[in-house]
Amino acid sequence: MHLASEEEGEAFFAKRWPEARAVSDPQKDLYRSFGLARGSVGQLFGPSVWVSGVKALFKGHGGGRPQGDPLMMSGWFLVTGGAVVWTDVHEHAGSERPWTELGLAWQAQLA
Repeated sequence: MHLASEEEGEAFFAKRWPEARAVSDPQKDLYRSFGLARGSVGQLFGPSVWVSGVKALFKGHGGGRPQGDPLMMSGWFLVTGGAVVWTDVHEHAGSERPWTELGLAWQAQLA
């Protein structure tokens, strides 16, 4: 799920993970159901966030235009068969997880 419009989300995933399916939730209804909320000052601007930002810059990643509410915390959720089978609620705005980690969690569910 993401806070962008449906069109913006489709464009994002088409470039980065074409096989993924995501739900547009600009009203934050699903975010609230999954226990996600706006971040605290530390979660949004603390030292860990700055360190992650510098690492991202050195990897050639810059900041993009925020979509939806930029203060909203994020997480990854794998839902299959109507059940949440894997979660990763991010501790701060700079939390990093490789996309492949979510793919591995999916493959584990298929096994």
